[in-house]
Formats: sequence, structure tokens, C-alpha cells
Amino acid sequence: MKVNVYEMIMDDKFYIDLYHSDFSQGRWFTAEELARKKYSEVMEEYLGKYNPNEHEELELGVFDIDNESGLWRGEYLVGNLMYNLAEIYRVEYFDVDADIYEFSTEFFEDMGLTAMDVATKVASGNIKSWNDPYIGFDDQGNFVTYSETEYKEELLERARDLSFF
Repeated sequence: MKVNVYEMIMDDKFYIDLYHSDFSQGRWFTAEELARKKYSEVMEEYLGKYNPNEHEELELGVFDIDNESGLWRGEYLVGNLMYNLAEIYRVEYFDVDADIYEFSTEFFEDMGLTAMDVATKVASGNIKSWNDPYIGFDDQGNFVTYSETEYKEELLERARDLSFF
């Protein structure tokens, strides 16, 4: 299944500052801004503002993440973060291991299941509500339904398995 990972992270923000500062020289960057900039542009911004005489080597760090998507875990080097964001921005849609479909009549027709197959997968599965908008399979191949919230949580969990986070 293809998932638009960029859409998931587009509201995330990253606070980048200098190491060994009082966190007053940094600023928040949007995911799109970091995806479109080059590392050298970010460095030039800091060199121009905070090190005009170039006395010391500047070292930038990611000190906080406004993690709207819930995908980011751990610490990130600025260059690696920018590379990952650029790749996500460039590709947008990534394959994730999630077999979840719209819960519709077409789903059953497209699967090519017999009435007996459907009855067995329903009886042994987990149909929480016939009004759930999504359906998939559990580990045994039986049906499981997903609410809109459960569907989004499942996609986030699968997206976390990508090497970016």
C-alpha cells in the first residue's frame, strides 16, 4: 500500500540551534523549509548572524521537534534530518506493509472470495462495526475492520518502520 508520508509530516517543526548556546540563537524550521534548503544555506544563516568573524567552528543541532505527526523518535543530526526530509518531500508516496482497504462491496468482489470464504473470515475475524470505513486482514487472514482513527494510527505505525524515523 502506498502512503503519502510527506502529508503526514508537513505540520512538523524542528528547532535548530547551536551547541553550547543558551537556545536563544536558534529558530523553528518547517518540514518543507528544511526539505527545500541545502545544509550549506542553513549554515550560512547561522554563520552570518552569530559568527561573523568566524572564530569557532559552528555545530548545529536539532534540539526540539514539534512532533504533530508522532513519527519522529530520538535525536537527529541536522544534515541527516534535512536529507531525510528532502527524500520524503521528493518521493511523497512510499510503500508500507499494510493491507487495508475501503470497506465496500467492491472490496469483496475484487478479492474474488467465495461466499463461504467471506463467511469464514467474518466469523473468525474482528468486525468491530459494519459501519467502519476500512477493512483488512489479521495475522490468520481473517477480516478486521478499522475506524478512521484506527486506520490513521495503523498507517503511522507502518510509516515508522521506514528508515527515516
